[in-house]
Amino acid sequence: MKKFALVLMIAIIGTITSCEKDDLTLPSDVDFEFSMNPYTPANELKAGQGFTIDKGKLILSSIEFDGRRNEGEDYYFSRNFTSPLEAELHTKELNQEVHFDIPQGIYNTIEISFYLGEESKNGLFLNGTLQKGPFEEVPIQFEYAAGEVIRIKAKNSGESEVIALKKDTPSKASVIFDAEMFFRFVNVNMIMNAETTSIDGVETIVINEDYNNDIFSFLIARMPISLRVIFEDQ
Repeated sequence: MKKFALVLMIAIIGTITSCEKDDLTLPSDVDFEFSMNPYTPANELKAGQGFTIDKGKLILSSIEFDGRRNEGEDYYFSRNFTSPLEAELHTKELNQEVHFDIPQGIYNTIEISFYLGEESKNGLFLNGTLQKGPFEEVPIQFEYAAGEVIRIKAKNSGESEVIALKKDTPSKASVIFDAEMFFRFVNVNMIMNAETTSIDGVETIVINEDYNNDIFSFLIARMPISLRVIFEDQ
């Protein structure tokens, strides 16, 4: 009788453990949203000089997800887009839906990798305007080359890296490009003294690997702290 009770208890524990494992494979709905925080230094503009960065476009060839859990297996996947994902950051418009079913559970770390651009096409564009005086404006265009990979550790809305995904609670992963953080230490004199390039007959301040490389190199060093991924319940 005691032997039967022991076998029964082991079977029950095994069933409970199996159910817990199965629960950790149930999918949680996660939608990705893309936006930007513009750079608009109001005080400088009031003085008649300054610049703004208020438009942006992100082009991705693929996204990778790497999540680590204490309970349940770690989860990794890669999504290659048949046609590149195009996100208008200032309007939050996407050319296609970005939705993933991710196993529920408590993730200690989630790292998202963004693969920029397609072939020779750039992956990130930022646009703005330099106000040189009351009546003179010069367009600004920042370009970041294709083939670059940006890896970001995601956080929850409380700024912790521990993220809980639940099968009955849809989540939103907000991908935010912070232009204010990106351009924070670029002063107006650096932009005022930048080289201009004619684009369709309009003198434009282009910032990329080929033009104004000193500003470009300074900016891309700030890329890892200027792109954020925040998971929050919808």
